[in-house]
Amino acid sequence: MTSKKITFSIASIFFTFFVDNLCWSIVFPLFAPYFLDVNNTLFSQELEESTRTLILGFFLMAFSLGQFIGAPLLGEYADRKGRKQALILSVLFTFGALALSAWGMGTGVLWLLFIGRLITGLFAGNMSICLAAVADLSPTEKAKVKNFGYLSVLAGLSFILGAFLGGKLSDPTLCSLFSPAFPLWAATALTAFNLLFLYCGFQETHPIDETVQFNLLESFRNIKQALHTEKIKKIYAVYFLFLFAWTILFQFTPVLVVQNFQFNSSDIGDLALYMGLCWALGSTYLSKILLHRFSSLRVLEGCLCSFTGLLMIVLFTEHKITTLVVIGGCVMIGGLAWPLCTNLISSLAPKNMQGKILGISQSVQSLSMAIAPVAGGLVASGAIRAPFIVAIVSGFLAILVYFNLRDCETIK
Repeated sequence: MTSKKITFSIASIFFTFFVDNLCWSIVFPLFAPYFLDVNNTLFSQELEESTRTLILGFFLMAFSLGQFIGAPLLGEYADRKGRKQALILSVLFTFGALALSAWGMGTGVLWLLFIGRLITGLFAGNMSICLAAVADLSPTEKAKVKNFGYLSVLAGLSFILGAFLGGKLSDPTLCSLFSPAFPLWAATALTAFNLLFLYCGFQETHPIDETVQFNLLESFRNIKQALHTEKIKKIYAVYFLFLFAWTILFQFTPVLVVQNFQFNSSDIGDLALYMGLCWALGSTYLSKILLHRFSSLRVLEGCLCSFTGLLMIVLFTEHKITTLVVIGGCVMIGGLAWPLCTNLISSLAPKNMQGKILGISQSVQSLSMAIAPVAGGLVASGAIRAPFIVAIVSGFLAILVYFNLRDCETIK
């Protein structure tokens, strides 16, 4: 492959990753205010707020549950038919699912929203394919770490833009055309453009293997395999527990600010802009400073400890500014920890198993992100800050598992 083709391939992968994360984040300001609004047409006005929050938790689970099931199937399809066909398939179905979600929100039909989010999740597993393609196109370990870092930056930037646009494009006071469904229609249009760019710009990076077989239970088999892979199973446990706490932080911060500080969708869009900037800052500036002075393993353990400590402070903050500052610190540290976890898992995997190992990582990630909203929704009916207690427990468990690994030959 020529250097020009490599450049276009990496650019198309980065753009696909950016759009995929943007389409995920554009709904960030939408669902909490929409589900908790007593005037929406999804529920009767008599339905209690605790019940609405519980239903919201299950609704938020739909995307990650779909991702948990679909990610390994897409990974196997990528091994069988190549990275390009798998990416095109996932983007094509994401386009249709976003349109269905927009239709469901516009008409106030809950089951359409559920199905749309589930299908979007089923075909959102291209993250592992993007990671594998980047690993394929990275000639050295240093280049791979650098490219993974770029992906983390893109994740932060796409979150900034997506969530900010989601908040503003859903606010009819800014423009009469705007509505809660409008950001989803915008995401649908952007996904169509991504499909065209991917088709024209990406060159295949992986040999086709028609002998690869599909298994609908592959996600569960991946989890089982992760639990029996002695070399990295505890790293997967740290990854799961950290992402569980991270997901609760992201999913229930909007609920917290809606109920405690009366935020609307536009306000949450501004909050997301702030959180995304913190994410990008952690992935770039903070990462550069710390990794210049310390090893990646020491930085990772520091991230786990400080992330959990800041979550504890959230429990006791009543003032809006203080709460936002602490949450920003959590996001900044999490933005640094994510590529460190991914790189550690990738580094422990043989070169010829990058796709498989990263596919297992995607299953672990999706499982944690599917369970976290339900767990948070169940406890949120008792107290609005209760989900953060669950996140703190998960963070402490991640710390315990990691420190148990410190003296292990596996990660020295």
